[in-house]
Amino acid sequence: MSQAVDAVEAAAIALTEGSWVPSDYELGLAREFLTRREQLEQRLLPGMPACPQAQGWVSQHVLWLEDVARLADELLATWRDWLPGSPMLAVLGAYGGLARSVIPLSVQLGRAWEEEWSGPCSQQEASWWEDWHLPPEQRRQLDALTERLVIVGSVVVMALNRGERAH
Repeated sequence: MSQAVDAVEAAAIALTEGSWVPSDYELGLAREFLTRREQLEQRLLPGMPACPQAQGWVSQHVLWLEDVARLADELLATWRDWLPGSPMLAVLGAYGGLARSVIPLSVQLGRAWEEEWSGPCSQQEASWWEDWHLPPEQRRQLDALTERLVIVGSVVVMALNRGERAH
């Protein structure tokens, strides 16, 4: 992941110094990614009730990150030929790579849920289940991953803002 971090840092520096002004195509990619990311629906494990807290279940966040990784992969495949060597591709590739890192956890949670629940459960049961399957250390790792995603996402937003002001 070091190359991805370097690419994000290089893009942020290039934006700050003005040596990278995103093209119209790069702006289009950034807009499409951010718009479609916001439109992704929060998924629940089958039979899991809605979470009473606004932030949702931790497993919802994991499933959302899996969907974000798929979205990033889809957009990168579509735009790669249009933007060879683009810093925007590198930044979105880093974002997708970070999000993709939760897929093994998502698969693990899905299997465990499927093995343990055959139908709906209560909110309390869902809370206990997440406490058991997502211990504090794993939640801290997810929080750290989310913080890194926010940083990479801020570079996408910064590129969009800089590019729009320049055009």
